Amino acid sequence: MTSSLGLVEMVVLYPPPEGAPRSDEEWDALPEDSPYLEGPGIMELSAEARDMLASVDDARLPMLAEQWAAIEQFSHFTDDDDGYMLSLTKDLVGLARRARENDQLLYCWCSL
Repeated sequence: MTSSLGLVEMVVLYPPPEGAPRSDEEWDALPEDSPYLEGPGIMELSAEARDMLASVDDARLPMLAEQWAAIEQFSHFTDDDDGYMLSLTKDLVGLARRARENDQLLYCWCSL
């Protein structure tokens, strides 16, 4: 199953799409601790997303970190006095560069 959040295409790996409920009745019958309800979710990012992140120029990293800090999901980093968002941004770009150099992909773990 391919998913897209904004501009990044991802392939859902877990919970397995082939086992996902297909009707409201099946969703309602899931146990409370089902990974389809609770997570985690594991997704594979496209090579294009990896390459886009890997190609960010180092001089633009502070601006990217500032933009990411303004996103709702990262809003708790807006008072980022210790530079955590910039450090995180540098780490993610570095990871993407290493993945690209080794012809590997990036994966995202998230809660649902």
